[in-house]
Amino acid sequence: MENCLACMEQQGQAPIPGGICYEDDLVFAKHIYNNDGPTYLGYALAQTKRHAPSFEDLTDAEAQAIGLLVARLSWALRACIGAEHIYLFKMGHHMSHLHVHVVGRYPGAPQEYWGVHVDEWPDAPHGGAAEIAALAERLRAYLSGG
Repeated sequence: MENCLACMEQQGQAPIPGGICYEDDLVFAKHIYNNDGPTYLGYALAQTKRHAPSFEDLTDAEAQAIGLLVARLSWALRACIGAEHIYLFKMGHHMSHLHVHVVGRYPGAPQEYWGVHVDEWPDAPHGGAAEIAALAERLRAYLSGG
């Protein structure tokens, strides 16, 4: 789909800081990167490979694959960052390509930073390109079984 960031990333037409964390024929995962400042470490996106706007547009196989990827990303975040809770969000306001936010909450996060505000906690680990790359590598290793 023209001008779809998810499609462009998957086709190698847009950079993915840290690289791809997981990819198969149906789904794709990456860690987010904030160009405007430090990025919350532990914020992944699970996406379909095919341009599908939402869950109701998925085939059975895509729905199964995205569900399994979300679960596996959740396990990876628990293992790689010590997340005590995993949040899943699907909003679809800014991109018409299905993507599920998979976000780990660090131990000790005050309740006012739970949910959609988890990445705003100032004491949570944040980093730049090098830290994203290191975490993405740990996620890749976990997701590949290594």
